[in-house]
Amino acid sequence: MPVLWGHFDRVDRDARGTRWILVTTVLPGGTAIRARALLGNQTLIARGIAQVELADLRDGDFVEVTYHHGHAGFLEADSIYARPNDVALQSG
Repeated sequence: MPVLWGHFDRVDRDARGTRWILVTTVLPGGTAIRARALLGNQTLIARGIAQVELADLRDGDFVEVTYHHGHAGFLEADSIYARPNDVALQSG
């Protein structure tokens, strides 16, 4: 299953009420792009091992989004995994 890694930006809604997650990722060479994926009723959202609500994601959270290509060619999010709050980062 394809995966997109990056930083959570926000959730947008279009005129019909469809929700989209926006993620900023950096490509090799330093080019930053913003990708968006449709959020469905079956999209699993988790932080660590706990399932959470969409409202629990914060701007800048590092996320991993698994997705598939929908019938209209859009990315449709299957799961959104956010890094746990208590992860200790080690330096060098």
